[in-house]
Amino acid sequence: MKDRRKFLKQIAGLGVLGLAAAGVVIGGEALLEREESPLRPPGAMPEHEFLALCIKCGQCLQVCPYDSILLEDVGGKAGLGTAYIDPERRGCYLCKALPCILACPSGALDHNVADDVRKIHMGVAIVADENACLALHGKPVPEAERDLIYEHTKVLTPSERRERKIVDIPAPSEKRTLQVELLKKVESYVGKPCSICADLCPYPEPSLAIGMVEKGSGSIPEIREKCVGCGACVELCPTDVLKVIPRATYEEVYKKV
Repeated sequence: MKDRRKFLKQIAGLGVLGLAAAGVVIGGEALLEREESPLRPPGAMPEHEFLALCIKCGQCLQVCPYDSILLEDVGGKAGLGTAYIDPERRGCYLCKALPCILACPSGALDHNVADDVRKIHMGVAIVADENACLALHGKPVPEAERDLIYEHTKVLTPSERRERKIVDIPAPSEKRTLQVELLKKVESYVGKPCSICADLCPYPEPSLAIGMVEKGSGSIPEIREKCVGCGACVELCPTDVLKVIPRATYEEVYKKV
């Protein structure tokens, strides 16, 4: 299991010099605003409007085929009962129909962007710990990567299937179909060179959002202009390389000083 740390806590401890060393260039005031904003579902209105409009009904959560959306609990920082996404647990996979937006009855999720995932903007990813990248060091994808996705999909792990003498993954419920398809894709990388973040990016043209670039004798992920901050790469990364800054734009984070 990946020992993940919350990105905003990590950023808070970096300071200005640490941010510069990490390649993150963003104004101090803007950064403080990001720290107060959790990652919201696709189509979320600006944070102050979202908080005013969200009626905490959970409709977006119920229709999400990947179980990506959570409702904040007592003591959380996202606003009690409001919808948010924790990409370290489960990223958003940019469903073509964007059912979460269509299910929202209050306007907290903007129906005007429901027809094309290219219109949504949730935030932007960053390479937070380049040295942790398996591809940089030529290391294969570990079996632990598969175990993480199994946990999220609630499908029996290989050892559990062997114990019960089940040869293949059991047929999932209708809601789990897409999750099991994702699981099978992840399984295909175990023991092989890692490029999961780039290959399984759910953006319609993934190479416009993220790609692998050569560095030294290996390669590392590069975040590109069309990244919408869905957080799928954060979840799928076998180590702890990537993070998402909610609501930030590519221009804000990657602009030149």
